[in-house]
Amino acid sequence: MERHSVELQKKLAGLLIEAAQVSVDLDRLNGTIQGVPHYSVIELRAHELGRQLSRQIQQHHMAAVVNHHVGRARCPACGTESTLEAVKRPVTSIDGPLKLQELKGSCRKCRRSFFPSPGTAGL
Repeated sequence: MERHSVELQKKLAGLLIEAAQVSVDLDRLNGTIQGVPHYSVIELRAHELGRQLSRQIQQHHMAAVVNHHVGRARCPACGTESTLEAVKRPVTSIDGPLKLQELKGSCRKCRRSFFPSPGTAGL
């Protein structure tokens, strides 16, 4: 287990280095960075890449929560068991807009939609 963790940490470090280099290359290619930029410009570009990574991590974590959750839940109004489906909804995080997956139930008896309690989804 620890060996796998070390391998994943090395892989992440390599991917971050590669992402940084690709970002710098793209900034130079598309003209966002020209000549010798002020350091604040470099810092802003770095923060934008960090926000992009943050949004991807948020999406992956929520997809994992949805994928590991049970496929059925009881309607909070009447208690009828309903099938849950994964849906995406727009969210604005501190790092910008993204679409997160969440579970949605539709009760045939009540004819209402509901979302399982965050506690039961591991949130």
